[in-house]
Amino acid sequence: MASLSVAILAHNEQANLPAALESVMWADEIVVLDADSTDDTAKIAGEHHARVIHQPNQANLNVNKNIAIDRCTHDWVLVLDADETIPPALAGEIAAELERPQHDGYFIPRRNFVLGRWLRHGGQYPDLQLRLIRKKIARFPERHVHERIRVQGSVGHLIHPMDHTPYPTLAQMMRKGLFYAEFEAQIRRGTAKRSPLTYTYQILVRPPLRFLRRYLFKGGFRDGIPGLAVAFFDMFNNIVRWLRLWELQRAHGEERDIPSEPAGSDR
Repeated sequence: MASLSVAILAHNEQANLPAALESVMWADEIVVLDADSTDDTAKIAGEHHARVIHQPNQANLNVNKNIAIDRCTHDWVLVLDADETIPPALAGEIAAELERPQHDGYFIPRRNFVLGRWLRHGGQYPDLQLRLIRKKIARFPERHVHERIRVQGSVGHLIHPMDHTPYPTLAQMMRKGLFYAEFEAQIRRGTAKRSPLTYTYQILVRPPLRFLRRYLFKGGFRDGIPGLAVAFFDMFNNIVRWLRLWELQRAHGEERDIPSEPAGSDR
């Protein structure tokens, strides 16, 4: 079997990290990049025999993810978030695949647990994630928080899912949503001037359409209150993102104001 490193990025993840680490203790190496944590994240990683790297916290998480990958010593790397775990069935499948790899990277299906429930609908499953990679030919682009790793080679698919617990509470859902909205507004600022028509569409039209698509047409309603919460906060965060972009561009004199009406025009 080819040797495997696990790369984990963590910032104040003392609550989630133990489960993530315990699910990959079978790997040949675990590398945890601690991004300015103020809790016991680094201590917990050390107690689980992980190699701990300290780096400043970055708004674009993918910068530090690439650093963690680079610091791994084995040819194959499994990239894991601190709120994710690898069930035994997937661990066995990874081990079997690495006996004789057929590809240079592998997509892994992911089960998302929100407010204690696995979301099977609303576009939430299988939520394919490209996470098992051959280190030398794979990188995150570092332009957007949610960009996938790019592999310069063939890519296959594993069958068994990994587990993801991003939002165990509404408070965490709101906090993370606002973080991503702020980051994306900062990325978009200055790339192009936005017209009033663009803001109207992005704030009043597109978010409700996203909600209807996820909650009704993709069956998010079948996941009960957690399905409703995910669809609603997706809509809300998109509105906040564009309002924040307008605020940023206005502060820097970059927005395009609605033209004033000529004197004497009818109202």
